[in-house]
Amino acid sequence: MKRIHSFGHIVDQITSEEGQLHYYDYMNYWHSCYVNTNLRIAPTRAQAEEYIKLREEKPSLFGDLTERKRYRKLQAYENNYDWRPKKSGDKHFIGLVSPTGEQLLPNIFEDTFTQFDAMTDKLKFIPVSNGKGWALASLEPTTTLMTEFLYNAIITERWERKLFFVQNKQTMKWGALRSICQSTNNNPQHRHSLTTLESIMPCIADEIYEDEILVDDPEELPSLFFMTCRGDKVGILTDFGYSPIIYDTYEVDTDECSFQLIRKDRNRVKYANWWNPSGK
Repeated sequence: MKRIHSFGHIVDQITSEEGQLHYYDYMNYWHSCYVNTNLRIAPTRAQAEEYIKLREEKPSLFGDLTERKRYRKLQAYENNYDWRPKKSGDKHFIGLVSPTGEQLLPNIFEDTFTQFDAMTDKLKFIPVSNGKGWALASLEPTTTLMTEFLYNAIITERWERKLFFVQNKQTMKWGALRSICQSTNNNPQHRHSLTTLESIMPCIADEIYEDEILVDDPEELPSLFFMTCRGDKVGILTDFGYSPIIYDTYEVDTDECSFQLIRKDRNRVKYANWWNPSGK
């Protein structure tokens, strides 16, 4: 999918018709340091089991010949094979099964989301449909609906899988939910937590696009954020919330992970950052 120019920025489409068709296209091709068109290989169940074993054993590139062969085999499995789950069941009774044959979702839904790595990236929550709308359901230990079937569409953010872009069925506007861990007790040595959902932006955007802060070390600093649009105005969205969609454009300070939200009609700049996108 080609990136587009919007409000002075080059962004990836997510919620547009084009975005919904191609947002996960990268999962179709081999993962490498250069762009290629090699389609990922559908694994057999035996290959899936071998992949799990190799991941557990962690063969080294610096071992003997046998060890190096096993290492290269693991790399091929990780980069060249398609580990997405498959839909199971029949029409009107759809579930999900992993490449190892494990039943991830029971065959009770009209449709379900499949665009994730079922071997290494099992989602806590997954979009499911009853034919009239979409909801989020938990994958384990027991399938439970986390929302009602309130949405016309749900898009799982493709890299970190913590955000869900949701489209209201009545207004057709887009908002965002986030998965969060909440502590269940106050014992610092034996603390437990459960994962739940919270709303970080109501359904107020016409479209949402993916943008990026070009930081030197994305493992240490946040790099991903989102452009929200409504009419001819723009705002920003991060894991920590959103700005009003009232600006004409924005500028990014990569050193500080901060933003200048610009309104030309008032000749005014609002300062915000990744952790406080509203600027309050």
